[in-house]
Amino acid sequence: MTALSPREQSIFACVADTLLAPAPPLPPIRDTDAVKAFDNWLTLAPRLNRLALRALLLGLELAPRLTRTRTRWRRLPPQRRLAILDALAARRPGGKAIVDALRASAAVSYYGDAHVSALLGYRPREQR
Repeated sequence: MTALSPREQSIFACVADTLLAPAPPLPPIRDTDAVKAFDNWLTLAPRLNRLALRALLLGLELAPRLTRTRTRWRRLPPQRRLAILDALAARRPGGKAIVDALRASAAVSYYGDAHVSALLGYRPREQR
């Protein structure tokens, strides 16, 4: 990994798990290359975009500490994490765009995994 710290990798895995909620027969996020794919994408992104997305991940992690919960985002159950993202989308200017961008990033990273896409019926063309 080059763009994300181990902490940020874990936060992104929780984001992907929360927004995509893969269920069998699809594998859990941890059994795919979704985090690595996201890291690779960030490595190629402009520096400002990379910094903004990393700051967003860290902000998500710390946001619940400002509430009665007083815990980190990754330690919340999935339904509580989803409620925080839903509240962000509904109540903050630009919140919906932020959550949609996170969902799209998670989806591209997860569904781009070769095993996941094969389970969904994708068959790459043979190289000539």
